Amino acid sequence: MNLPVDWGTLWLGGFCPVGALGGLPVRGADYDAHPPLDDLLALPPDTVLPTDVTLEFAEQAWSERLGGAMVVLSRDAYRARRLLHQAAGIQPCEWVGVPANASHDLAESVKHHKALPCFLDFDAHLRLVASSTRFTWTQVLRGLWQPQDAAWLDCADTLPVPGVVERPAVTLYGLHLPDADNRPGALLAFSDAALYAAVKALRQPADCPNPAQALAQCQRLPELAKRQNANLSEVRRGLGEAAGLVTPEPNRLALATAVAVQIPPECDVATFYAYVEQENTPVRWLPQMQPLHYAALRADGAPDHQATAANLARWLYVPVGPDYTFEEIKHGVLGIVKAAEYLGVRWRSNPAYAAEYADLMNRTYGDGHDAYRPLFALDGAFAAGE
Repeated sequence: MNLPVDWGTLWLGGFCPVGALGGLPVRGADYDAHPPLDDLLALPPDTVLPTDVTLEFAEQAWSERLGGAMVVLSRDAYRARRLLHQAAGIQPCEWVGVPANASHDLAESVKHHKALPCFLDFDAHLRLVASSTRFTWTQVLRGLWQPQDAAWLDCADTLPVPGVVERPAVTLYGLHLPDADNRPGALLAFSDAALYAAVKALRQPADCPNPAQALAQCQRLPELAKRQNANLSEVRRGLGEAAGLVTPEPNRLALATAVAVQIPPECDVATFYAYVEQENTPVRWLPQMQPLHYAALRADGAPDHQATAANLARWLYVPVGPDYTFEEIKHGVLGIVKAAEYLGVRWRSNPAYAAEYADLMNRTYGDGHDAYRPLFALDGAFAAGE
């Protein structure tokens, strides 16, 4: 990609063989693609490890990598959460805010501290409602979106973004280490000096990860993040310009493993997902990955859990890898574009452009065509059936 791709005009014409410009890189079911970042987070087990590494040296290296953040390394994410809960002075039976779709590991770490998870609803943009709890965990799945006003941020399922200076009071990341003693590693990055000192004082030798592996992951991160972020940016640009659908603001703190796409309200969720999947697009549905926690459905759970579940259901996960070729990037974009075109929601975020394109289809194919027909309002007029 030496020159910028014009995603907005790459695929036009109702996807008939004559009308499609730029070719249709339809992905076969057995296509052998480069791995997504999901499969590359773990430190390769054959990595040549540095020698004579102390935990203090590894933590200092991670601190420098993260823009000077105060860093505590832990054996795993569960133990890191427990240390934080103890350091913060969370009391037995105290409510701790967590998302309605909190991971099992997060919810259990609260319960095992003898505190109570307070399951919080979230809106169509996956933003948590305000909580009256003293402490609230914001959990961002695979770094997909930028959280708002998070004090405690859980990104244990991915790696940090290097060089970030401004950060919440505490952010949790996974280290994804292949340790033989079941120490996959976790990292707590602090801007709250008191919490940092309290957690570090509580940590015991059994709570620590393999320092050589932790340092090797730190050394590996910049190049991995650089390539991943470049491909994430291109996939997100392609989805925005070619499909015209909502993709969230990139996460500035955690390395995203995919781009999230919102299914427009005019379209049935299951139908849209089915159309995308039928194109052999490498896509997943967010409720498949982290559904609402079963306790969030109870009477004392999330108050509006049905609406929250519906909000979650409108998001798709398009995986991205650091080694993706441009062809593989097009594979991720095209299935979403085709589904949006067939189902009348392409360029949902740009009605003026959608109106021009709909007029082009009318002039190209005449009345009664089966090409693009927008099902959302164009300049104040509902366009279905026009």
